[in-house]
Amino acid sequence: MQGPTRFGAERAGTHSMFVRSFIRGTRARMACVLAMSAVLGCSDEGGDGRTSKPPGTARIERPAAAFTSGVAGTFRCVAEDPDGDALTYVFDWGRAKADTGVSQRVPSGTAADVTTTFQTVGEFSARCRAVDTHGQLGGWSEHAGFAVQAPPPADDGKRELTLDVLGLGQVRSTPAGFEGCTGTCRARFNLGTHVALDVEPAAGWRFVGWLGCGAEPIPNVMLIESDRRCTARFAPKVELAAEWRQSSAWRPSDAAWGPGGTLLAVLDPMGMQGVVRVWNVSQGRLSQELRMKSAALRSVAWGSRVDDLAVGLADGRVSLFSPGTEEPYRTWKAHTGAVAKLAWLPNGAELATVHNIATGGAEVRFWDATTGTESRPPLGATRTVQELHWSPDGLRIALEVQEGQVELHTLDAVGPPLVVDNAESFAWSPDGARYAVGSYRNVRVYGTASQAQEASWPGTWSVSSRLDWSRTKDWVVVSDRIRNLVVLDVATGAVVAEASEPPADPLNGTGYGAVRFHPHGESFVAVEELPAAVSLFSVEAQSPRAHRRELLTHAKAVNAIAWAPGEHTVASAGGDGKVRLWNASGQAQTTLDGHGGQEVLALGWDAGGAWLATGGADGRASIWEPAAGVRVSGPFQMTPLAPERTPRVEFVALHAAGGEGYLAVAGAHPILTGRQTGVQVWDIRTGAELLYIPRTDAPVVALGWSALGLVIVHDDATWDFWSPETGARQRVEGPRERLSAAALSPEGTQVACSDRLGVSVLDLATGNLVAEAANTTEQRTLAWSPEGKRFAGGGWAELVFQWELREDRHLQSSVVGAHEGAVMGVSWRPDGQALTTGGADTALVTWRTRR
Repeated sequence: MQGPTRFGAERAGTHSMFVRSFIRGTRARMACVLAMSAVLGCSDEGGDGRTSKPPGTARIERPAAAFTSGVAGTFRCVAEDPDGDALTYVFDWGRAKADTGVSQRVPSGTAADVTTTFQTVGEFSARCRAVDTHGQLGGWSEHAGFAVQAPPPADDGKRELTLDVLGLGQVRSTPAGFEGCTGTCRARFNLGTHVALDVEPAAGWRFVGWLGCGAEPIPNVMLIESDRRCTARFAPKVELAAEWRQSSAWRPSDAAWGPGGTLLAVLDPMGMQGVVRVWNVSQGRLSQELRMKSAALRSVAWGSRVDDLAVGLADGRVSLFSPGTEEPYRTWKAHTGAVAKLAWLPNGAELATVHNIATGGAEVRFWDATTGTESRPPLGATRTVQELHWSPDGLRIALEVQEGQVELHTLDAVGPPLVVDNAESFAWSPDGARYAVGSYRNVRVYGTASQAQEASWPGTWSVSSRLDWSRTKDWVVVSDRIRNLVVLDVATGAVVAEASEPPADPLNGTGYGAVRFHPHGESFVAVEELPAAVSLFSVEAQSPRAHRRELLTHAKAVNAIAWAPGEHTVASAGGDGKVRLWNASGQAQTTLDGHGGQEVLALGWDAGGAWLATGGADGRASIWEPAAGVRVSGPFQMTPLAPERTPRVEFVALHAAGGEGYLAVAGAHPILTGRQTGVQVWDIRTGAELLYIPRTDAPVVALGWSALGLVIVHDDATWDFWSPETGARQRVEGPRERLSAAALSPEGTQVACSDRLGVSVLDLATGNLVAEAANTTEQRTLAWSPEGKRFAGGGWAELVFQWELREDRHLQSSVVGAHEGAVMGVSWRPDGQALTTGGADTALVTWRTRR
């Protein structure tokens, strides 16, 4: 083992250290460059015996972003030589054409043009570099993207609309042009035509949405004013494609238990639309998500039958769902505006609904849920109703209204309601003989028949925002807006259990907006809007503190996923600063919290699946033993390039066994002009730094270990091998496209890549093309299957793709799932029968795969 290896931004003798190869026209282009170098000079020495320095990095310019096939176009290159030598510029056209462009020799710092003609239509990128009179090669320029278009046809007053269909489904148009379009289709329409596109998912599939279609007032109607391109996305139905899934929430506001206590519905207004998520609490995972296409969801309540899951809509309607179904089985109009609250008659089929009137006050209406017709006269309230509670005997209804009052209405009776002042929250006893009201540091208990106060219990909470009464014990749970949470014995006022977690900053958060006791047990759920949390608390007789179990995955995006090799554990990294471990059935196991609340961005297991490396936005990486929930090595701090400029660890690669080995990290340094990455490697036992690259030649998109050592893949489709034994680095160059993601194959011989043209598989040793496939969307993350014959990925298109490597050098693609935000991470289960993805939508899903 050699000492630490440190590399600056530039390395002397780079051109003689690295292997260079291009996957198309490689030999022709490189032969041209090498032959030119031989003509220009074979020595690195200048005329006075001094060693010649290579030219600087070139800059490429293109006068136009688009060229016409068969018509000559011009590119320009310029660079400076530190010795003042004259320069010749070499142009690499990437996939546009195989031959290399060579300019005239010009003085240092002088631009030179090359004119060329392209025949292939498509989108490409070019780059250039300088060669001095001694054959020294300068650094490649940045890629310059350009398009080659077919010669325009004579203007016939029509324009072309191109449709890309991803997944299984078809698209038709009105007027005619697309009749059952699958794959990629093109049709021409008269200028000014409004083309309506209708989608039809295949059996078992759903339409996800349009992509890149422009900001049309009606998403599926396009005005043809120029050539346009649009993508229709289809994905398998989640309930058919997913083995299990977990999710977080945007701002959960309420919850309702199913009658058996197995299912829990959680309302999440989620911006303009809203969603109700149904969790199987016994299994600890998400069961279903309910949405309405035509209106936003604003309230939820569950009746005495499992089929009576009611949701109130923003347009005044009420819908009833059976769990497991996508569409409501009954919907009716209840109000002229949003249904703010719902409450079922206990053990009955009658439903109460609330609409808060914009000008003040509220109306409460009552419905026979079997018919959707009114069952009794409505009630009016002079203030906004925040909650309503039907008494167990169905004779009364309590309204929590603004300004700290509760109105107790006796139904079907004449006269004003009883008003209880200084009452911020309310709960009925299970038999309805008593009720409790909460206020500032106090809970009072009243007899229902006598209306006499029976008890008053002080507490340490502030204003009691929520109350609920246990169905099985004489307990109430009290919560407030600064996360105090206390269970009281109603008879004595004694604290049965404490679950308070006051925040460091009381102004940062909303506290608990709902608390609901389990219908048949001593546990309860507490819902917090910000930061989002749906927590299950178990009250144990021998413990003064309630045990908490969180249902949500992460409070923010799921940034990375990693299955343990040969194990039944999958790790997820969240934007909330936590790493969570899940078993193969999707049940939460352990939480690791070691990045100071900052985003966790990277995960990596050792080959045996015993240790897990994590990296985060705090610039640190750590190694954990998840089974014990402890850190076993680190944290290792990345070296910042400037004071108070903390790098973000975006990739980790762990190579360890028996307590010995290496931890490699790649991180992004914050700079004003773009993205700069660095790489560091440490000995995990001693903590000694073995490699330090403060600035890589291009941003890193993948990091991993192979038989040849550490592999560092850059976004310019080059990668370096670094040997920890010798400290030497060797470079391989692939096709010249800007990569958005890459992944090393399990056996360490291939690399899967994504760029703007599609996906490809390259030979790791040579850079040669193994297989490729076009794709209209770039991937943000890629991962190989355990057997090395398939890989999966996803990105900003929100779809999860799988590609299978065929013997004909083709990649067969399929869509296996979809998120409601960008796909951020993907990892295969060790048996290769499923893969797990995480997304910006905070969802964590394990999808079945097909071969």
